[in-house]
Amino acid sequence: MEPQKFSPQLQQTLQNLGVVNPDNLTTKQASAYLKSKGLPVAPSSLEVYRCTSRGPKYKKIISRIFYTIEWLDQWAEGIEIKIYDPTQHTERRAA
Repeated sequence: MEPQKFSPQLQQTLQNLGVVNPDNLTTKQASAYLKSKGLPVAPSSLEVYRCTSRGPKYKKIISRIFYTIEWLDQWAEGIEIKIYDPTQHTERRAA
């Protein structure tokens, strides 16, 4: 199996997160990785997403959960980010 090639920026991010193997990120590391990409996803949210089949793909080894960078990136690409602009919001008042 050929080692994955990551950009220097991604390698630095993974090193800062303490990731040794990009194919085995813990839930906490996966959360930190997604936050570094601008998606504020808490570890507890990933746990809920696993139970409701809404989150990224994961693998379970015995009782431990792991994510891969590839799976997290694929999932993150499909997230719709909604931006609320209060200047576009018209307030309705009761007459």
